[in-house]
Amino acid sequence: MIIATGSIALDTTRTPFQTIEKALGGAGSFFSYCSSFFTPTRLVGVVGEDFPAQHWKLLQDKGIDLAGVKKEGLTMFCDWNYHHDLNTRDYNKLELNSLLTYRPVVPITWTKTPYLYLGTTVPEQQLSVLKQVKNPLFTLMDTIEYYIDHDRKNLDEVMAKVDAVLLNDVEARKYANTPNLVKAAKYVLDRGPKMVIIKKGENGCTLFTPTAILPSAAFPLENIIDPTGAGDSFAGGFLGHIAKMGKRDVQTLKEAMAYGHVMGSYAVEDFGLRRLKALTAGQLQSRYNLYKQMVCF
Repeated sequence: MIIATGSIALDTTRTPFQTIEKALGGAGSFFSYCSSFFTPTRLVGVVGEDFPAQHWKLLQDKGIDLAGVKKEGLTMFCDWNYHHDLNTRDYNKLELNSLLTYRPVVPITWTKTPYLYLGTTVPEQQLSVLKQVKNPLFTLMDTIEYYIDHDRKNLDEVMAKVDAVLLNDVEARKYANTPNLVKAAKYVLDRGPKMVIIKKGENGCTLFTPTAILPSAAFPLENIIDPTGAGDSFAGGFLGHIAKMGKRDVQTLKEAMAYGHVMGSYAVEDFGLRRLKALTAGQLQSRYNLYKQMVCF
């Protein structure tokens, strides 16, 4: 079982090919939807009184426990344009709204949940959730460039207290102030985590521990519609499999990365959570088996 925290947002996504307005998004939404394919997931977060009922139902119908989601003010809102390569984007508007003053509260009956995901949100809020969960077996966190630039002190404290850190290549280079990703990974590991995963978009990712380096390829896709949420979907598949198996040996980590890539590949095939909503357990397993054949493990 997993507790997930992170933003729950309304996303307006504009690509050169299509636009969708106020779709369900946010780190907490993508992660919890994906992890719930593997294990029961509890979501801690905040939405506004304006949060659409159909988005709440989408999460609830997937079996995600929403007892830790508070309603107050207005929901976080993001509006961005993706470039033609669908790898880079420019923000038109970012309104944190209720997330700015939110103080997370983990329900007392959840505090012994064994697995914890600290999705991208204010580091102080990540610390608060981390302190409320008692002796989790495994904790994974994510962040973004903004907090590396503007809240480094609290971000360092979170990193020092978790088992694993998830960063993309740009974030890793910025955090460690080096162009070399191996050096960046070692820098992060020196801060306290037992492992760091550096994402490289369509080029896959690499997992680093003090004694091992495990590179993995992304699942190749012909059609990518919306890359929003790919990283959190990867995290959902990754931690979801670890929680399901209850172990973290090398083979399980390889399988977890494979499931992460598969979940990410489905997420980008449509806007928001549309493709994930239509995804079946059979389709997930079929693509995972295909991925295993492709990478020969």
